[in-house]
Amino acid sequence: MRLFTRYPERSIRDVYPFFYYIEGEILIGSFHPEPEQAYRTANTSTEFRKWQIRRVHLAIHLCRHISANCHLLQEWTTYERKLNWEAHSEPVRVGLREFQVRCMRARTAAFAIRFRLLLWLMRMHMLPMLPVPSFRSLVDHSNRLIESYGAAETLVETLSLLYGEEIHENMVAVLGMVELESDEPEG
Repeated sequence: MRLFTRYPERSIRDVYPFFYYIEGEILIGSFHPEPEQAYRTANTSTEFRKWQIRRVHLAIHLCRHISANCHLLQEWTTYERKLNWEAHSEPVRVGLREFQVRCMRARTAAFAIRFRLLLWLMRMHMLPMLPVPSFRSLVDHSNRLIESYGAAETLVETLSLLYGEEIHENMVAVLGMVELESDEPEG
């Protein structure tokens, strides 16, 4: 059935309408372990457990959106490589290859983190006597995820310049990590 109902090849105009907007600050904040200690000391252990379960659900939600976005971007890159590979210059070809690698890294990291978070949820519900898991153990993986996804979004912004101002503006409007990078002070 999927063979008949799957989406056809994706061009650049098919990317931004289906793209999930992911707020960069929320993404970084949801995986940051520092709020845990403050919440743990200010509240009871039951409230902390409920709060941590909500954080885990938010992180799973964000991982799903990252996976979907990267899958969409990879389909666009595959379309570009198949249709316009010879028309692009060598720097654009290198950029497209790097872009595919970044998307695959972000998808792999999102899958691994999502799997681990699902195991945490099962553990918290089935074995409530065990301590609540901490996002401290995910710092390396989440940093890799955020870095790969941020780099992929930056490459999307750069590559979308090739297709004109309208497409570039539409792409920048749906990219959350690029806005985060442009908000940082220069110098």
